[in-house]
Order: sequence, then structure tokens, then C-alpha cells
Amino acid sequence: MPPKRAGGRAPTPSPSSSNGSFSTPLANALLVAAAVGYGMYLLHRKGTVSWPPHHLLASLYTVAGCLALVGPVVLSRVEASERGLGELLWMTGGLLIWVFDLASLARGDMRSLAWATPLGAQAMGLSILAVLVAGWRTRGGSKSWSWTNVTGWVLGLFWVGMAAATFVPGRAIGLGMR
Repeated sequence: MPPKRAGGRAPTPSPSSSNGSFSTPLANALLVAAAVGYGMYLLHRKGTVSWPPHHLLASLYTVAGCLALVGPVVLSRVEASERGLGELLWMTGGLLIWVFDLASLARGDMRSLAWATPLGAQAMGLSILAVLVAGWRTRGGSKSWSWTNVTGWVLGLFWVGMAAATFVPGRAIGLGMR
């Protein structure tokens, strides 16, 4: 029999320690692996997975969109100790994609919808840049090096870089988006 605390109530078990559910790290790993797998499936279906990678940036943009789709789910499961700016970028990118997907569903445009990339590179990147600047000004930058914060920073900087690449003339970028 477990000892009682001073308040008279026994400690409640955490949701991750219950027998019937996945542990949070395992579920998060499965969600991220499923997102990357779905992105690779989309690329294979379009026939853009080849060597040499002529469509490298477009392919990475698709995989980043798939990661963004699971961002709100993963971040809602992570402990809310100290959230970093990268997590804000990942959450914002994911919510933007979900909102645009749901708006497209409401209009009945299911056949023409690109689920992982409903926004163009310029619109997504400039939106993320606005969130990055606003978050930096209001939060002051966090020193959190959690995997979710680092993933968010990588995705955010990638989207901002893709937006910057849209301002460069077509053939100036060696890896190119076709």
C-alpha cells in the first residue's frame, strides 16, 4: 500500500505511465516518422525522388510541410515547461497548414488540395518571418535546446530561406525549385 501524503490523497499517476497508452516519446517519434514517411510517399508518387535531386528544395518543402502537419499534435503532448521560439514557429507553421486545409475542405476543393503544402513558399516563409520577429521582440529569445525547439527553428529558418529564394531570379539558385 503506498504511503499517504500530508494532504490525505494518494498521488495520481501520470497519463504517460498508464498501461494502455503509448509513452509520450514513443508516440512523438511515431508521429514524426509517419510525417516523414508520408512526405516521402508524396514525393515518390509524384516521381520527384531521383538522383541527382533536381527538385531538392521542392522535395524538402514537401517534407517540411508534412512535419508541420504533426507539429500541433506533437507540441500539445510535450510538457509545457519553458516553450522556445522554435516551438512557436513549428506550431504556427502547422496551424497555418491545418487552417488552409480546413478552409479548402469547406470550399469543396479536396481534389486540387496539396495537403502538406497549401501555401506557397513566399506566403509561408513571410508569415513565419513575421512570427519570428514578433516572437523575438516579445519573448526575448529562449535558451531551450529541446528537440522540439530545435526542430521548430530548423523548419522556421528553412521556410524563411525559401521565401527569400523566391526573390532571387530563377536560374541564380543552383539547387532550384521546379
